[in-house]
Amino acid sequence: MDASSVHDAPNGSMSVSVNPTDLPSPSSKSLRLVEATEAEMLECSTINSMSWRGPLTTEQYLLREAHLRDQAFTCDGGITYWVLVDTAVPPTSKGVRRILSSCETLKKRALIADADGGLREVISHGIGSVYCNPIFRGRGYAQRMLVGLANNLDTWQQEEGVNVAFTVLWSDIGKSFYAKFGWDPYPSTHLALPPKSRQECAVDLAVASILKAGDLEELCRCDELSLRSDMAEPAAHDGSTRVALIADVATMQWHHAREEFLAQELLGRWPTAKGAMVETADGRRTWCIWTRTFGSSQEESVLNILRLVVEGEGAFGRQSPDTPLPGDARPSDETMIQAIAAILQAAQYEAAEWAMSSVQFWNPSPLSMLGAKLIDPSVVLTDRDEESIASLRWHGHAPTRGTKIDWVSNEKYAWC
Repeated sequence: MDASSVHDAPNGSMSVSVNPTDLPSPSSKSLRLVEATEAEMLECSTINSMSWRGPLTTEQYLLREAHLRDQAFTCDGGITYWVLVDTAVPPTSKGVRRILSSCETLKKRALIADADGGLREVISHGIGSVYCNPIFRGRGYAQRMLVGLANNLDTWQQEEGVNVAFTVLWSDIGKSFYAKFGWDPYPSTHLALPPKSRQECAVDLAVASILKAGDLEELCRCDELSLRSDMAEPAAHDGSTRVALIADVATMQWHHAREEFLAQELLGRWPTAKGAMVETADGRRTWCIWTRTFGSSQEESVLNILRLVVEGEGAFGRQSPDTPLPGDARPSDETMIQAIAAILQAAQYEAAEWAMSSVQFWNPSPLSMLGAKLIDPSVVLTDRDEESIASLRWHGHAPTRGTKIDWVSNEKYAWC
């Protein structure tokens, strides 16, 4: 599930030699996109481990992948492993077919609202770990796989009365490659705050309470109810169709399973703090849920804000950071902004505690940007154009041609 990209594997990672003249055309009828067997899943993970294992050993990486497969989000069909195989080549003694390219898809709950506020729950899939071994790279196999995958996902795991409406991925190879297959790039920005100890923070803000794993289910349920209510309102004057992935507790637990495994393996520690919350005098809550990303170096280690919620902020709080701030959206007492600043400050403390290089927050709302600027006036919004590019593709019955499609709450929790 590491970022969707076509990566090189290390030289010599394949156990067999391949004569280039023996490789099939990407249009060959012998190629099939199929679900991977257990042995093929292990083969794929072993080969791509050198690209994606980060600070882990190969053995640790394989254990992590097995651990992530065993979460509520991914078990019982939640994750599917796809391989493009050459059926003209006999499988190995272990039953492994010749794998030319591979990827994974994760089933996600999602919502769609039309311009009038008509709301329905749909199925989405997140695509990750798109990989092509260098022995087979440059021959169009990844492209053949993506064409087949797009067709398969039109109805994959479709349920009675609930269809597959759109799929998403995050490109690490720019905006154009996946767009050729229908995954159009969407706003992919983030702000970054430096880690700070409590002694270093000069802004006097409310003290945020720390969220633990047991707090998340109720908060995620409230977030979903609020999201449904906001999206059920008619769209703005542009008549857009809005889509959103639901930030349910299973999604958050999957992210946390990743950080918990690495924290244990690398540091022998257990990350108990899962986010922060502030409750204002009028009873409104502001909270964020975060996760730690452990890289091969401190620079690559980041505390990511998975989701930030401000009760009462409404649909405006889910808009992109470049949306103009209306005069009536900023309370005179700046309660919302100060609450956001307080929980982002708590994230800075946590980043310092875990020796992270920064706190990153994807696609913050206008009010979230103001909250960040309250604790760091120099903070800027970075527009990514090469890595982690959020991309979306429609499946099945698409909206009317020319209809604007807004991706609501396009934050880190949606990533896979």
